[in-house]
Amino acid sequence: MVLYLFNMIIHVNEMYLLINYLISVIISMGIAICLGLPLVPEKPRRFSWTKSAVFPTPIIAFGLLALCYSAEFYWIYNGLALAIITGVVSSFFMKYLFNYVFPEPSVGDINE
Repeated sequence: MVLYLFNMIIHVNEMYLLINYLISVIISMGIAICLGLPLVPEKPRRFSWTKSAVFPTPIIAFGLLALCYSAEFYWIYNGLALAIITGVVSSFFMKYLFNYVFPEPSVGDINE
Protein backbone atom coordinates (compact mmCIF):
# COMPACT_ATOMS: atom_id res chain seq x y z
CA MET A 1 0.00 0.00 0.00
CA VAL A 2 2.78 2.44 0.93
CA LEU A 3 4.75 1.65 -2.24
CA TYR A 4 1.62 2.18 -4.32
CA LEU A 5 1.07 5.62 -2.79
CA PHE A 6 4.76 6.40 -3.24
CA ASN A 7 4.53 5.53 -6.94
CA MET A 8 1.47 7.70 -7.33
CA ILE A 9 3.31 10.70 -5.90
CA ILE A 10 6.67 10.27 -7.63
CA HIS A 11 5.65 8.51 -10.89
CA VAL A 12 9.11 6.98 -11.18
CA ASN A 13 10.10 3.43 -10.39
CA GLU A 14 11.83 2.98 -7.01
CA MET A 15 14.90 1.45 -8.63
CA TYR A 16 15.32 4.46 -10.93
CA LEU A 17 14.89 6.74 -7.95
CA LEU A 18 17.61 4.98 -5.94
CA ILE A 19 19.99 4.80 -8.90
CA ASN A 20 19.48 8.49 -9.67
CA TYR A 21 20.20 9.48 -6.06
CA LEU A 22 23.39 7.41 -6.08
CA ILE A 23 24.50 8.85 -9.42
CA SER A 24 23.89 12.38 -8.21
CA VAL A 25 25.92 11.83 -5.03
CA ILE A 26 28.80 10.09 -6.83
CA ILE A 27 29.02 12.76 -9.53
CA SER A 28 28.88 15.59 -7.00
CA MET A 29 31.69 14.08 -4.94
CA GLY A 30 33.82 13.31 -8.01
CA ILE A 31 33.53 16.78 -9.49
CA ALA A 32 34.11 18.38 -6.08
CA ILE A 33 37.38 16.47 -5.77
CA CYS A 34 38.34 17.51 -9.32
CA LEU A 35 37.60 21.15 -8.44
CA GLY A 36 40.06 20.97 -5.56
CA LEU A 37 37.81 20.55 -2.53
CA PRO A 38 39.37 18.32 0.13
CA LEU A 39 37.92 14.85 0.63
CA VAL A 40 37.28 15.39 4.36
CA PRO A 41 37.39 18.58 6.45
CA GLU A 42 40.42 19.46 8.51
CA LYS A 43 40.77 18.45 12.15
CA PRO A 44 39.21 19.16 14.61
CA ARG A 45 36.13 18.26 12.63
CA ARG A 46 33.73 19.47 15.29
CA PHE A 47 34.57 23.16 14.78
CA SER A 48 35.72 22.90 11.18
CA TRP A 49 34.00 25.17 8.70
CA THR A 50 35.92 23.72 5.78
CA LYS A 51 33.81 22.61 2.83
CA SER A 52 34.68 19.16 1.61
CA ALA A 53 33.67 16.61 -0.98
CA VAL A 54 32.09 14.34 1.62
CA PHE A 55 30.05 16.93 3.49
CA PRO A 56 27.91 18.94 2.52
CA THR A 57 28.37 18.46 -1.25
CA PRO A 58 26.42 15.17 -1.64
CA ILE A 59 23.76 16.36 0.82
CA ILE A 60 23.08 19.40 -1.37
CA ALA A 61 22.95 17.19 -4.48
CA PHE A 62 20.58 14.81 -2.72
CA GLY A 63 18.37 17.69 -1.61
CA LEU A 64 18.24 19.34 -5.03
CA LEU A 65 17.24 16.08 -6.64
CA ALA A 66 14.62 15.45 -3.95
CA LEU A 67 13.15 18.92 -4.54
CA CYS A 68 12.91 18.23 -8.26
CA TYR A 69 11.24 14.88 -7.67
CA SER A 70 8.76 16.32 -5.19
CA ALA A 71 7.82 18.98 -7.75
CA GLU A 72 7.37 16.12 -10.27
CA PHE A 73 10.09 17.55 -12.47
CA TYR A 74 12.22 14.58 -13.48
CA TRP A 75 12.72 15.42 -17.13
CA ILE A 76 14.10 12.74 -19.50
CA TYR A 77 15.44 9.21 -19.00
CA ASN A 78 13.40 8.84 -15.79
CA GLY A 79 15.45 11.54 -14.10
CA LEU A 80 18.94 10.34 -15.05
CA ALA A 81 19.82 13.58 -16.85
CA LEU A 82 18.48 15.56 -13.91
CA ALA A 83 20.62 13.52 -11.50
CA ILE A 84 23.74 14.32 -13.50
CA ILE A 85 22.87 18.01 -13.68
CA THR A 86 22.17 18.29 -9.94
CA GLY A 87 25.48 16.58 -9.16
CA VAL A 88 27.38 19.06 -11.32
CA VAL A 89 25.45 22.09 -10.04
CA SER A 90 25.93 21.15 -6.38
CA SER A 91 29.69 20.72 -6.87
CA PHE A 92 30.08 24.13 -8.49
CA PHE A 93 27.80 25.65 -5.84
CA MET A 94 30.02 24.27 -3.07
CA LYS A 95 33.20 25.50 -4.72
CA TYR A 96 32.18 28.99 -5.75
CA LEU A 97 28.91 30.11 -4.11
CA PHE A 98 28.63 28.39 -0.73
CA ASN A 99 30.51 31.08 1.23
CA TYR A 100 28.31 33.82 -0.25
CA VAL A 101 25.07 32.07 0.65
CA PHE A 102 26.26 30.73 4.03
CA PRO A 103 29.06 33.00 5.35
CA GLU A 104 31.50 31.63 7.91
CA PRO A 105 30.77 32.65 11.51
CA SER A 106 33.17 34.99 13.22
CA VAL A 107 35.47 33.62 15.93
CA GLY A 108 33.47 35.32 18.68
CA ASP A 109 30.27 33.55 17.65
CA ILE A 110 31.76 30.08 18.19
CA ASN A 111 32.84 30.70 21.79
CA GLU A 112 29.57 32.23 22.95
